[in-house]
Amino acid sequence: MVYCLAALSLVLAGPALAQPAVPPPAADVVVLSPFSVSAGADRGYSASETMTGSRVRTQIIDLPYSVNVLTSEFFEDFGMFELADNVTQVSSFTGLDVGGNFVLRGFISSNQLRDGFFRLGRYGASNIDRMEVIKGSSAAIYGRTSPGGMMNMISKRPKDTAGQQLSLNFGDYGTQRVTLEATGPVTESKLGETKYLFTASHYSKDLDVDYTLVRNKEYFFALEHAFRDGSKLFASYESFAQERKSPLSPAPLIVDQKGTAATTDDQAIGYALNLSKISSYGPNSQLNRGNTSFTASYEKTLNPVFSMKLSSNFYMARRDDYNQNMSWGTVNINRSNGAAPTSTRGSASTGNNAFVPSWGRIFEDGGSFQADLLTHYWTNDRRIEHRTLLTFDYNDYYRWDPTLRYSASTHPDAVAWNARRTVTLDANYDPVGTVFYFPNWHDPANGYVSTRKMRRRTTVLGGLLRHQAALMDGRLLAFTGARFDSASYRHHDFLTAASSFTGFNPNYKVGDRINKTITHVKPNLGVNYNLGGNVRAFANYSESYFIAQGDNPVEIADPSFKAEVADGWDYGFKGSLLGNQLNYTLCGFYINRENVSVDDLDPVTGLSVSRRDGSQLVRGYEIDLNWAISKEMSLLGSFGRVNSKYTDFGTANPQAIGRKVQYISPHNGNVSVKYSPSQGFLRGFSANLGMTWVGETPTEAPNAGDVLVTTPGTTQRVVTSSTGQWKLTAPAYSLWSGAVRYTTQGQSKFSHTYALNVNNMLGEGYYRPGTSGASRIQPGDKRSIFFTYTLRHKGGAR
Repeated sequence: MVYCLAALSLVLAGPALAQPAVPPPAADVVVLSPFSVSAGADRGYSASETMTGSRVRTQIIDLPYSVNVLTSEFFEDFGMFELADNVTQVSSFTGLDVGGNFVLRGFISSNQLRDGFFRLGRYGASNIDRMEVIKGSSAAIYGRTSPGGMMNMISKRPKDTAGQQLSLNFGDYGTQRVTLEATGPVTESKLGETKYLFTASHYSKDLDVDYTLVRNKEYFFALEHAFRDGSKLFASYESFAQERKSPLSPAPLIVDQKGTAATTDDQAIGYALNLSKISSYGPNSQLNRGNTSFTASYEKTLNPVFSMKLSSNFYMARRDDYNQNMSWGTVNINRSNGAAPTSTRGSASTGNNAFVPSWGRIFEDGGSFQADLLTHYWTNDRRIEHRTLLTFDYNDYYRWDPTLRYSASTHPDAVAWNARRTVTLDANYDPVGTVFYFPNWHDPANGYVSTRKMRRRTTVLGGLLRHQAALMDGRLLAFTGARFDSASYRHHDFLTAASSFTGFNPNYKVGDRINKTITHVKPNLGVNYNLGGNVRAFANYSESYFIAQGDNPVEIADPSFKAEVADGWDYGFKGSLLGNQLNYTLCGFYINRENVSVDDLDPVTGLSVSRRDGSQLVRGYEIDLNWAISKEMSLLGSFGRVNSKYTDFGTANPQAIGRKVQYISPHNGNVSVKYSPSQGFLRGFSANLGMTWVGETPTEAPNAGDVLVTTPGTTQRVVTSSTGQWKLTAPAYSLWSGAVRYTTQGQSKFSHTYALNVNNMLGEGYYRPGTSGASRIQPGDKRSIFFTYTLRHKGGAR
């Protein structure tokens, strides 16, 4: 790393010989900001430019790593009213949900970006212009990141031409959606021009499972002002609220007890899939999420060499869940007493309180500030072109999560429920008789019992210095840089006993503040070389670190605590064929993840202790392409292969080494095609068809079902029996979806669009792998048909 930074300092010495990037532009030439992606860069379902890949506007083909983009046109054509609905069209990307979780290149991430700022999910499709995915540790240019990469949701922007549209969607699963969008100029004065954008959307969906429903309310308002000096000011407000009643229940495990009382011959044989189609929670259950955010940015080209951007963001995120700990319990069959199989609802992790409903509330607030300074210049008699980016980031995150139980376990409501929460099943794992549910909502009169009460605050100060040099007449692009971050933790725990802290803080009292600061310096290097004939070879090395928002104060206080880190390589080819009509990326990757929390066996006490010394290795390859087959037809394709395994799962579970990582699909892919005639009698008509597939996916921890003992006198661990639970998977599946639409043509400023979407056209019964034990396998939607009517009005440009 020292040599990398030394090389960087030598390259940056070039400004002594620097010349301005370009002469001042003529007055009638429109110069695009280096911090804004032009709408014209979109080509059908994909795009040629990205902001996420490098924090400045960059051609994707010029980057030394992979970036994927899906546009709002794609979401609209395929009837994706919620972006959590099976977004698997990006290679090595699965598991996206509204809570912010997704799986990318073999790793699970629990947060993402919105317009370049930290985000906890909670997004609606109505105000998203594009979804950009930067893969691998290269995403560390934004600071903390999952080793697999980062996803950035880009908001819609105001347009120069006035226009309004009203869309009505309705169809299967009781789907109803109303979306309004209006944009255009507001005013023009000596100070410049102002444009606006307003979107509002109400969405509802009822599933086949009793009591289950989803209601979304999405609002977005943005103003963009272009000053006469070329600078821009952008400000936006966004509100998202989701009401989710009785969310889908994951299918429970089935264990064959072989008719014996012994557990050593028990065998995990699969999941009771039928139970996932029946609510385990009942009518008094919810999982609601919301987010309100404010974003502002100011960007200005200072002169032909320097450009700058100042941005800030503030958000308030909320989660309110009740009675979400009453999932279906393990189904035991062939029991030694000959009894019928049963499933007992409740969370085993709460021990004797497994039958008492929990009320969880999470209040999260945060703010960020970003300053970016870009320099663009030449040296060596204009033979070498340079771009140097210097950034400063400030991010503050606060979380308050008071979680309660409905009451003490002796409360009459809890005692009555405990007697009725077990459900007898038939041979098909369907309930025999009536399924009873907990009868009440949370109520202070019942006498709450606190189970979690923490205040967590994490503040990160960071900066990035990154340099790009174009050598050999622009054929070779060389990148080098480093990211510095200082993360400060200030946590309070009001429930955990002081004895848990005394090993490293003997004077600790319950509720005392836990302070810790950890710093990171992470380098990144890359090259992109034009081999000729529109073919680029690229290679990139980056290091990253990750902050887990859920780390508890007792973990932070431990002197051995350290953040997860990773390093990774990207390498491959980018290029175009057929007169630049077909663009492709062939990429391989190799990623090491370290400091993973695992269970070790203490050699002195013989007890299992949690330590951050586990590791994970991921290797794979990806193929992505977009092809403008003709003016009327375009194609988007992707395929990703991921080999994700544990290389160290802790000394308490050595048998897990080499086993696959749960929830990581070994492969996924997509082929989507669109036909849209631009002339003739079919003008205004379009049709699209797509097929996605996801491979068989592990759904259990690599030590699940194993029983181990320690050989006396040694630290050697031996598996004495296993149910084989760790081998279970969610079956592979493939889905076909398509649509046809027609937009009326004519001289009127009004147009009408009629669309018919059919998702899961073949009616395949499939189960989606989740991203946690609470959602490890859940049923996907059956064949569903949706109708859309859109009324558009197009005004003039100022």
